[in-house]
Order: sequence, then C-alpha cells, then structure tokens
Amino acid sequence: MKPVYLHGDHILSPLGDGSQVNFAQLLEGHSGVHVHDRPDLHTRPICASLINDAEISGLAEPSEDYTRLERLLIHAVQALVSRFDIPMDHKTAVILSTTKGNIGLLRHPRGGSIAGSRVYLSQLATQIRHHFKLPHDLVVLSNACISGALALSVARQLLQGDQYQRAIVVGGDELSHFILSGFDAFQAMSDEPCCPYDRDRIGINLGEAAVAAYLSTERRAGSIAILGAGSYNDANHISGPSRTGEGLYRSIQTALTEAGVERLDYISAHGTATPYNDEMEAVALGRVGLTEIPLNSLKGYYGHTLGASGLLETLVGCHCLREGILLKSPGFEHVGTSVRLNIITEHRRAPLDTFMKLASGFGGTNVAIIFRNT
Repeated sequence: MKPVYLHGDHILSPLGDGSQVNFAQLLEGHSGVHVHDRPDLHTRPICASLINDAEISGLAEPSEDYTRLERLLIHAVQALVSRFDIPMDHKTAVILSTTKGNIGLLRHPRGGSIAGSRVYLSQLATQIRHHFKLPHDLVVLSNACISGALALSVARQLLQGDQYQRAIVVGGDELSHFILSGFDAFQAMSDEPCCPYDRDRIGINLGEAAVAAYLSTERRAGSIAILGAGSYNDANHISGPSRTGEGLYRSIQTALTEAGVERLDYISAHGTATPYNDEMEAVALGRVGLTEIPLNSLKGYYGHTLGASGLLETLVGCHCLREGILLKSPGFEHVGTSVRLNIITEHRRAPLDTFMKLASGFGGTNVAIIFRNT
C-alpha cells in the first residue's frame, strides 16, 4: 500500500485560531473549559468549551449565506489551503466529519437564504463545496464520536487508490440546545471541569472546534506517517460501551498488526470522563498489553468536541511527536479504573517516534490509528 502522510493542520478552538497558538496554550496549561450561562443553549449554566467568534481574525461576518458552523469550517479549510497553496481540483479529496452539523437550525431557523434543508449533512457539505468551487462532492462521514479520527482513515484509503493525489479532512461541531439536552438526559454532563480516568469523575464537558488536516502520498520534511488503522463496532448498546472493550480491543489489534511497530511511545485516548467509557478503554488496553504506555486525554483542555474530537486530538498528538513533548492529562489525581493506566500527570519532554489515537462512540463504534514521526 502507498504510504500516506499528514503535512499540516489548522485548529480553531476556544484556545485560539491556529495550531501553533493552540499548542502554545496547551504547553502553558490553559483550558478552554469554563462555566457559561447561556440560556440559548441550556436551562442552567454549563461547564463547556465554547468558541468566541469575535476573537477569530478573518472569520467571515454573519450573513444570510452561511450558518455559524459553515463559517467556522470554511475558515479552517481556507487557512490550510492558503498556507499550503492546495489546488481545490478533481485530484483533491475533501472529507467532512461531523456528528450533528447544522442541527441548531431545528431550534433556531434562520430564514432568508438559509433553507431548512441545510440541517441535512449533505447540504452542509454542498455549501463548503460551492464556496471552494470544488468539481466534486465532499465525502461526508458521520459515525458518532469516532467521526474525526475515522475520517483520517478514510482519507488514507482514498489516497492509496489512483483517483486522488491529496486530501483535506475537515471536522467540526458546535454546541446546541439539542446536543446539550441530549447529554443531560443521559446524566453524562459534569458541572465542573472533567477529570478523565480519575476516581471521582462524574461526566463530560462538551466543546466546539473546527479543524482541518492536509494529507498526501508525498513524503516531506516534518510530515507524520499514518502506519495503521483499525475500526470495529461491537454494537454493545446505543449509548453504553462494551464492558469487555471488545470493539476497541479489536481495533487496536488491527492497527498494531497493520502498522507493524515494535513499540508505541504515547497513546492519545478518548477519555470522556464518564464512568463507563474510561473503564472500557482501560479494560481494552489491558487486554492488548499496553497499560504501561504513557497516556492522556485532552478533554480537560477542549471538552468533548464530538465529530471534531478524534481529528483535533490527533493533530495535537502530531505536534507532540514533532516537539517531543508529552502533555499532562488534566483532572487526574486518583486511579479510577480497574486496570491501572500510565496517565501523564505533568508535561514532560520525551523521545517520541510513534503514537496511537483512540476514539469510541455511541452505538459501539471504535477506532485506533497509529502515527509515526518522519
């Protein structure tokens, strides 16, 4: 199979506009998770990570042509296109990952040129296609909370064929009343900053992000290679993860076999801080014998950004590889899983060559992808 490399990225989050800005904020220990009193989003104050549009330089002004999410996604892609001079032609595949897209239109219809049909993911993709004058449709990937990471695997498969020379993966979700009320109904939200894998964890913080990555089969200085990927759905439950971690266990096994690596230096886990997700991951990692590998969850910095989370956290992991830095997993103090994991408790420098990204989601979805510094 042709090797595929990740060349660059753009991260737009509550921590800033730009990947370098975001990474600098992470090194300083800053978090985008705060308490917000937003009656338009929820009936009570929420602990979440929200983008402040006013702080984003170059973000298009609200108009009758684009929704807020469309503007955020277009901004992330445009920043990447401008930086790398990417031709938006028939040889460039564009993959969009999102869980809910313009779901907020159901509660707050815009009217004007924003038709109700824009709530459909295909229509969201069409707006991005038209903006960049792409000669073909976007590939839309919406597979619960593994969407962003799985989109990288799909891009890799497309590039290993003959149709495309390069790919842009863009992922994003924004918070809405629908999303927050849904997670609240599951009693899964924490009113305080989340603490993945900790004994006292009680739930997640949700977040917003729009991120984009540029990939091709051309090896360049500073590129990150995708070595292997695995994705299994154990169909355990509509919202509850498998108690044995079966789907994630198989995903990790497949990724390791395909990558052919002798060791991993770091694991960027899913780590939502819900009691069952963290336990499931620990069990799966124990079954595959990877509990000694340094591991973190980035949810304490960004919250759970849904369809963007796997992509966002992969890109941060790639920056960790390039810089040789392991980031602290915020909120962890006491062992809170039946299988002890090697949670990173302080930022530290380390020689890093490979890392694995894990993601899991509703419906029993799971994915594992392994990357190497070139």
